Amino acid sequence: MAASIPFQGGPGNDLTDQTNYLPRRKIISVFLACASVGTVGLLDETMIAVSLPIIGSELNAGSQVSWFATAYFVTSTACQMLYGRLSDIWSRKTVLFVLMFIFFIGNLGSSLSRTFIQLVVFRAITGTGGGGLPTIAQVIVSDVVSLRQRGKYQGILGISVAFANGVGPILGGLFSQHSTWRWIFWLTMPLTGLSAILVWFFMPLKPTEGDWKRKLSLIDYIGALLILSGSTLLILSLTWAGGSYSWGSTHVLVTLLLGIITFIAFVLWEWKGPRVPLLPLSVFRERVVIGAAITQWINGFLTMVQVFYLPTFYQTAYGYSPVKSGLLLLPLTVVQTFTSTASGALVTWKGRYRELILSGWAMWAVGLGLLATLDENSSLAKQIGYSILTGVGVGQTFQPSLVAIQGALDRKDMATVTAMRSFVRNLGGSLGLAITGTIVNNVLSSYLSQSDISKDQRTAILNHPELARSLAPEIYATVLRGYRKGFRTVFLLLAGLAVFAFLTAFFLMPHRDLDRPDDKELKQKGREFVAGLKAKKASGSGEKKRESPVDTHVASARSDTVTV
Repeated sequence: MAASIPFQGGPGNDLTDQTNYLPRRKIISVFLACASVGTVGLLDETMIAVSLPIIGSELNAGSQVSWFATAYFVTSTACQMLYGRLSDIWSRKTVLFVLMFIFFIGNLGSSLSRTFIQLVVFRAITGTGGGGLPTIAQVIVSDVVSLRQRGKYQGILGISVAFANGVGPILGGLFSQHSTWRWIFWLTMPLTGLSAILVWFFMPLKPTEGDWKRKLSLIDYIGALLILSGSTLLILSLTWAGGSYSWGSTHVLVTLLLGIITFIAFVLWEWKGPRVPLLPLSVFRERVVIGAAITQWINGFLTMVQVFYLPTFYQTAYGYSPVKSGLLLLPLTVVQTFTSTASGALVTWKGRYRELILSGWAMWAVGLGLLATLDENSSLAKQIGYSILTGVGVGQTFQPSLVAIQGALDRKDMATVTAMRSFVRNLGGSLGLAITGTIVNNVLSSYLSQSDISKDQRTAILNHPELARSLAPEIYATVLRGYRKGFRTVFLLLAGLAVFAFLTAFFLMPHRDLDRPDDKELKQKGREFVAGLKAKKASGSGEKKRESPVDTHVASARSDTVTV
C-alpha cells in the first residue's frame, strides 16, 4: 500500500498528500459515488426553489420568502473555506460523512418546521452540511484523476448536476401542488443515507497522519469565525435592503459596513495569522486564480438566480403552474448536461480549455439578453429556445474553469483553491438571490403604486404572491405586468454580468499545459495502492477461515483501515 506522504514546503507541510491516481475501474466507482453525493445536495436546493411561493404563503413569509434560500446559502458559503482545509487535515472521507450527517439533521428539522423562523434555522443547518458536499466531491476528483483526464470523467458529475437541476424543480412542483412541500425533505433523507452507503463501499481513499489533538490544533478557528460573520452580515444587509428597510436605513448601512470590515479582517488574518490558513493568499499570485475567482463569482450569481427565479418568473409573470414552471427549466438543464459533458471530453482530447470558457460566456450573455425580451406576447417556443442557448453557455463555463484554476497551482493547494472557487461561487449565488429578490419586489411595488390597487392589496400581494390569482382579472393582469417588468430588469443585469465575465476571462485566464511530469509515477503508485487493498482483503479472508470466531472478532477490532 502506498504510504501517506506529507507535503513538502509552505503552510501545507503539516498535512498529508492525499493524491492517489486510481485505475479506470476504481475511478468510475469513485465518480459515481461523488455524483450521488452531489445529486442529493442539488436536489435539495432545486426542489425547494420552485416551491418558494407556496411555502411563503403557507408560513406567512411573503416578501421574506427569499430567506429560505438565503439561510442555506449563507451557511454553506461561510463554511466553504473550512471544508477544503478540514479535508486536508481529517481526510476527505471523514469530512464527507460528517457533512452528510449535518445535512440529514437539517432536512429532518426542515420537514418538521411549523413556522417561518423554524424553517429558516433548519435551512441554515442544512446549508452547513449540504454546501460542502459538491466541494469535497470536486476535491476527491483532483486526488484520483490526473489534470488532463479530469475533463472526461467530470462529465459524470456534470450529468448529476444537470439531472438535479432538471428533475428537482419538477419534483418540487409536484410535491407542493399535489401533496405537500414537506415531501422535499422527506425524500432527501433516505437519498442521503443511500449516498453514504455508496461512499463507504466505493471510495478507497488515503487516510491522513497524526492524532486528533494535532489535527484540532491545525484548524483555523479565527478565520472560520471571521468568514462566517462577514458572510452573514453582508447577506443580511442585502436581504433587508429594499424589503424590510430602505437602502439608506441604518440597519442596512451599518450591517453592510460591518460585513465589509469583517471580510477585510479575514484577509489580514489569513495573511499573517494562522499556521495553516483556510486560504493561503499566495495562490493569488497567479492571475488565472484571480480571473477564475471573478468569473466563478458571476457564475454562481447567474446560476443560482436562474435555478431559483426562472420557475418563479414563469409562475408570477405568466401564471404557469409550479409543475409547468419546473418543466420549462428542463431545456436549460438538459442542454447544460450535454454541453458540460462534451466540454470535458474536449479538454481531455485537445488539452485546451480557454476557447471553451470564452465562447461559453459569450453565448450565456446572448441567451440572458434574449430572456430579457420576453413579454406577454412571447411564444412558448421563444421561452424554450432562449433557455437552450443559455444552457450552452452554462455548460461551457463550469468544468473547464475548474481545470484552469487547478492547473495553475501545486497539488498542495488543490483542496483550498477548489474550496475558494466554491466559496466565491456560493457567495455570488447568495448575493444574487438577495439582490434579484430585492429588485423584483422593488420594481413590482413601484409598478403597483402607480395603479389603482389599494395599499392593503399591494401589501397582501407582496407578502403572498399566490393571492394575486384570486383577485379580480384586471388586478391580476396588472400584477403579471409588474412581475414581467421586474424580471426584465433582472435578466438585463445578468446579461451585463456575463459580458463582464467574458472580458475578465479574456484578459486574466490564459491557457496552461495540463500534462505534468509526475503523472505516470503517480498512476503507478495508485495501481500499487489498489493492489495493496486487494492483497489485504484476500489476506484477511484467509485468516478468518483459519481463526476461531473469538480470534476473528479480536483481529477485526485491531486491524487498520484505509477507508477512514
